Amino acid sequence: MECYECKKRIKEFLNDSMKSKTCVEFIDHVRSCDDCYEELSIEFLVNEGLKRLDDATSFDLESELKNKINKAYSKAKFYKSFIIICSITIAIAAFLLGLFLSTLFGY
Repeated sequence: MECYECKKRIKEFLNDSMKSKTCVEFIDHVRSCDDCYEELSIEFLVNEGLKRLDDATSFDLESELKNKINKAYSKAKFYKSFIIICSITIAIAAFLLGLFLSTLFGY
């Protein structure tokens, strides 16, 4: 993923509306690009800071951002693996069904 696309997708990431494959690419890029991480950090700090302005408790937004990135990455990787496993299972089931039908009907 290039910086331009990454910066365009920051709001999508922060709103938890990013697809798994894109999320993995986004996080890989953000982890390797200081400029994009800084942009993400600023957006996160502004959004969360404004939401919590009236809250009297203290908070560590930098740690929360890192936690959000780690959770999103784990979730996206899980879904990606799940889709691969489902695809393989369907392919095996289709093969076995074909084998069974060909044996049953003598083809």
